[in-house]
Amino acid sequence: MTLGVVQKQSRNEAGVTQQELGQELNLSRSMISEIEAGRRKMPRDVVRKATKLLDDGFYAMAAAQEVLGEGWIPKLDGVDLHRSAVREKALEELQEAMEQISATSSVNRPDRGRHDDIKDTLIESIDVIVCLSHLVAVYCQEYGLSWTDMWREHRRKLEERGYIKKKSAPKGAR
Repeated sequence: MTLGVVQKQSRNEAGVTQQELGQELNLSRSMISEIEAGRRKMPRDVVRKATKLLDDGFYAMAAAQEVLGEGWIPKLDGVDLHRSAVREKALEELQEAMEQISATSSVNRPDRGRHDDIKDTLIESIDVIVCLSHLVAVYCQEYGLSWTDMWREHRRKLEERGYIKKKSAPKGAR
């Protein structure tokens, strides 16, 4: 799905008109319409603001994919995105990945002859990443939670545990 299509879905679910979104992003209503119809690309300098404004996991995934291309998670449009179906699929994908990871040894030096095993492990792991990203997006929508706030809270947890360094305030903001 293109960023424009996902944007239209996210905007409609949020009850925001093209005019209102355009005003918030300093774009015309017709530019928003062109983006949603796939005739124009969302300006990159506006994508971040639109992602914060719409606060929708699927929009965030589509925005990342727009910038990164095939190196990120697409919004799946050929699957059942009901919360119970996504939950069951997540459990299935997690089990498959755990089995594949358990069957793959990483103790010894990497053996180029075992690339197929490693690729299988990586594909199963990517399946889990895609599935769990959808689970988070669906649950945020269904339960009225903020996608952005969830990631902010997760970042704080990583900082508290020392897994990542705390963001320092930009120069001049102190």
